[in-house]
Amino acid sequence: MLKRPVMAGIAALALLAAGLTAFVVAARMDAFAIPLGELRHRYQTAHSRYVTLDGVQLHVDDRGSGPVVMLIHGHYQSLRIWDAWAQRLARDHRVIRIDMPPYGLSGPDPSGRYSPRRVEQLIALLARHERLERFSIGGISTGSAIAMRYTLAHPDQVESLILVNAPLVPIPPAMQPRTSATLGFLENNLFRPIYRPKAFYRYLLNRLIANKAVLTEDLVQQTYDTHRKPGNAATLDRFTSALRFEASDYGKRSQTTAQQLAAVRVPTLVLWGGAGSMLPVSIGCEVARTAGASRRVMISFPGAGHFLPIEAPRAAEDIAWFLDPASRSTGARPPVGTVEDCAR
Repeated sequence: MLKRPVMAGIAALALLAAGLTAFVVAARMDAFAIPLGELRHRYQTAHSRYVTLDGVQLHVDDRGSGPVVMLIHGHYQSLRIWDAWAQRLARDHRVIRIDMPPYGLSGPDPSGRYSPRRVEQLIALLARHERLERFSIGGISTGSAIAMRYTLAHPDQVESLILVNAPLVPIPPAMQPRTSATLGFLENNLFRPIYRPKAFYRYLLNRLIANKAVLTEDLVQQTYDTHRKPGNAATLDRFTSALRFEASDYGKRSQTTAQQLAAVRVPTLVLWGGAGSMLPVSIGCEVARTAGASRRVMISFPGAGHFLPIEAPRAAEDIAWFLDPASRSTGARPPVGTVEDCAR
């Protein structure tokens, strides 16, 4: 006859197995998902609208008037990362930013194609829909590669390129960011690709944001919530797989990407947050040196990390300076960041 401690252990394991099974079943049924309509009610802006392009209901924030600037967010982000910069730039520009599927408040893509290449197609469709003849385009992190490739594909359409913490050159192994065991476990947990816990997003933001004053509970909650659309975990996995396949993430930066960057001919502004656990300012300088534009400016913000638009909201003044034609003739220096001398 089994002793009581053994029986108690077996019972505990049985309860644990039953609990895990119930959790997986609930997750597969999207029991933890938030309906898209409710998410839009919570997190859309006063300037939000939804444009249907090739079957995708694209969330667009469109504000201001004047020369157009389009902003593309990165992996595990949404268009809300640009809030502070969009508010400043809208004083003298029309600022358009999108939630690239499967992120933020954009609807599902009926084609099932979740990849950076698909986002480039949607940008082209949006530009046609809005009758945009000329505009500047900017991207952060993963979004920078999308902005760069769009610039190469549409040289007659793009006026200027803005690259924010843009890992577009080969990264020496010693400088490649290391994924901690905790982050790896939370991202690739037993329930992937059906669920990622709030702890994952909290830990991710803590690693990427150097200015901890902006790491609020509201930011964590918003990031977690907007990744809980029905079916979003699986579509996010597809996008992540496409990133790796296209060698578009910082750990697998291909020489091809640097060659593409060298082919860029439009004025290029590189903005870099050099603090925290991501990439040092020297990588930003290499990006600026590699860009093929005749006008290349590299500006750093030593106290900020990878989420630069949130951590350094006043950096938008430097974008406004760069886009102002007068800055080229007067020789005035940017008002906020530090201009890096990236000469070899």
